[in-house]
Amino acid sequence: MQPNKIRLMVMTALMLWGGASLAFDSSYVPPYQIPTFDGKNSDHLTQIASIKAAKNVDGDAIFQMVVNCFPERIKWGLELNAVAGLRSSSKGVSTFDESGLAGHYIGIVAKMPLYSATELTAERTKEYQRRGEVAAQVAALLKGLSDRRRTERELGLYTSLEARSRARVAAGIIEVNEQVGYLEKVATSQSTLDSARATIEGARLSLIGQCRDQIVDHVNNYILEAVQ
Repeated sequence: MQPNKIRLMVMTALMLWGGASLAFDSSYVPPYQIPTFDGKNSDHLTQIASIKAAKNVDGDAIFQMVVNCFPERIKWGLELNAVAGLRSSSKGVSTFDESGLAGHYIGIVAKMPLYSATELTAERTKEYQRRGEVAAQVAALLKGLSDRRRTERELGLYTSLEARSRARVAAGIIEVNEQVGYLEKVATSQSTLDSARATIEGARLSLIGQCRDQIVDHVNNYILEAVQ
């Protein structure tokens, strides 16, 4: 009999004997396997979804819509106030009213402040600051959408590599360090994705929070459709 065949027979016998001994050995503990980050035992051969095409979000349209939905303001910074008053003129006033009722009267007076350059400057400054805040929130919204799109793709790739590494560790091909490294990358990508979603949500709430009640639902629905 050839030596190679003898060696193969011996190895086969040892494997069968080892398997039988493990079957009867109640103290046998299977090797520890590190779970994946998402807790799913997904197959690393599963097709990964391609990156989503960048959605064309019209930042100018969102900016103009929010600016136009500001609460109503009186033009030129002027105010018109109604003032109610009670005056007594019983002393030093000539009257033909013997009853004395004409000495007292109640009136409502309309009051409008004079032109004030200071007030106009203050109003323009507030308007500029408000528009700047809207522009900043629109920029944050667009950046959040970009970060979310990129990170979703990264998370899919790292999750697949993590599953592949887990299978390689279980087969004894590599050490566990490779899987731990990919697990950390998945965790980092998930954190970045959560941050991007929070940025989008915060920008949306800040934008609609500047609108008057009559139009806030319309603006909110427009933004929600844009960020889907």
